[in-house]
Amino acid sequence: MYGILVIPPASDIQKAATVLAELAGGTAYDQRQKLLRNLPFLTAWSEQSVAVQRGANALREAGLQAWAISRAALDLLPDRIEVRSFARIAGGLELIGRTQSYRLKFEEIGLVLPCRADSGQTLTTTTVTRKVGLAQLAMGMPIPQKKVEVEQQKQFDQSFFCLLWPRRPGPDGDQLFELQAEGMDYGGLGGAKTASSTSNYLLLLDLLRQLAPSAWDPRLERAGGKLAPIGVPARTSSDGQGTKTTVTTSGSTWDTEDAVVQCAHLLLLAAKVRDARARQP
Repeated sequence: MYGILVIPPASDIQKAATVLAELAGGTAYDQRQKLLRNLPFLTAWSEQSVAVQRGANALREAGLQAWAISRAALDLLPDRIEVRSFARIAGGLELIGRTQSYRLKFEEIGLVLPCRADSGQTLTTTTVTRKVGLAQLAMGMPIPQKKVEVEQQKQFDQSFFCLLWPRRPGPDGDQLFELQAEGMDYGGLGGAKTASSTSNYLLLLDLLRQLAPSAWDPRLERAGGKLAPIGVPARTSSDGQGTKTTVTTSGSTWDTEDAVVQCAHLLLLAAKVRDARARQP
């Protein structure tokens, strides 16, 4: 099975949306909305690799980054390494994980992806509406108001982290270094280090943006909240017995971190394809 990996934005968004609609179905408007989210996605799955490659070529002619990939490529996940601390070295960083350290030159960095993940719990409510018959309405009786009982307050949280992908794979394949804003030792900032983890994280991002500008891609921080929540969706039930209707919406929880990392994986795949094509004679 083969599909097209699409990486917005498009230089001609209307033309790209029209081509996408022809390849994957739906309307040009629907495809345009997907492109405006500025997040990578997969589309136009087919058993025919030649047809998928032809579609990817058409999208590139429309000003999009688009690459034909196999379904199996999505299962080749990078080794995700949690960074506990870091140190400046000549021309790069030493990233210190749980069990070992890694030396990474700035020119070896293929992607710098600052990310934002959203998590929380939805509001659970019960709404009771009393029914009014036609005869009562004819008599001029007022329509009763809905009674809403809030059973649980909504909770919401955000987490920030940065993913680094080195072009040179490790001994076991691709690596993805994860630098969490909270809980990391920022001693590597030296005299610039402050007492605030948030300030230190922003200083680190600024350093990476300056020293690896071609690898910088902030879309997963800007658009992280637009990703579909992962978890159990809210459920609604209705009970229409007697003269009232009771509607209960149950709460659900979500955490978009996995969805954010999945998007990062798609950006990684696209970067690998671009690098491979650039090396071709």
